[in-house]
Amino acid sequence: MTTRGSYASPITRTNRKIKQITDQTRKTTLGVTLAIVGALLLTPDTLLMRLSQLDGWNMLIWRGSLSGAAYLIIWGMLDGWKSLSKITSLNFSILLCCQLLNAVFFSLAIALAPVVIVLIGVATVPVFAALLSRLILNEPLSKLTLMTAFVVLSGLSISLLGHDIDRATISEKNVIGLLLGLGVAFALAMNFTMIRKDQDAPFVLAMALGAMCAAGVGYLCAEKIQWLPVMNMLSIGLTGICILPLSFVALSYAARNVKSSTVSLIMLSETVLGPLWVWWGVGESPNRMMLIGGTVVLAAIAAFIVLERRNDALESA
Repeated sequence: MTTRGSYASPITRTNRKIKQITDQTRKTTLGVTLAIVGALLLTPDTLLMRLSQLDGWNMLIWRGSLSGAAYLIIWGMLDGWKSLSKITSLNFSILLCCQLLNAVFFSLAIALAPVVIVLIGVATVPVFAALLSRLILNEPLSKLTLMTAFVVLSGLSISLLGHDIDRATISEKNVIGLLLGLGVAFALAMNFTMIRKDQDAPFVLAMALGAMCAAGVGYLCAEKIQWLPVMNMLSIGLTGICILPLSFVALSYAARNVKSSTVSLIMLSETVLGPLWVWWGVGESPNRMMLIGGTVVLAAIAAFIVLERRNDALESA
């Protein structure tokens, strides 16, 4: 005998299914939109770093301290004290370490090796994200993601060959720079994956504390604190207070709604668009190979976004 409420009519089941599909589509759209906004916000970062003319350790000091303060303000506005009860969790500690390692590894890598070597390592972040999602979240390895990651890596390789790579010979420093670049990629991928795993963890607070710890490392290692002319300090102030916090908060919130590998792939568009800001700001024009490689990367990411959304819609249906 069927009791009242135990039977759902075909129309009710259909409406529920439509609602599920609609909710998933909205969630995916929000995640992709936030990832695109975050990546675009991050694109002027390279230009502002160049304009500041700070050395590596001072870059870490100023970027870490300023962005840490901005993260704290954002955390207070979004989460506030109600999330403090969750800072003793393992996931929060992992997020904090990811932020610390990301900042320190990137500064050390840039100080040791040519940028081209470091970027090759950082460009592997989608691969790490796909593998970590499989291991930690048990999400299947998407053939589309892996194929897109391969195309993006190929496009970045073409683009990077357009840079001056005369110094990119095999040496101990360059090998260490590459390994540190891989460390940055792993830290970023782990960060996005853990945010997707534990959506209650106060990740913005973890970013704030991690950035401040990174600034502390820079302070301990720097020979002296640099205070350059006003325009130089305005450049580092803009990237520290606005660019880094807004972009990484957007990217991190995106990771709550879509796969970390998707966020990582979209984020790599910054590697291509960043040099265009440098071209506009300091006159370092990209050559043909850089433009070809950048076009391949952007086209691959655009195709991936369209196909991934279509696949999500089909799976929901």
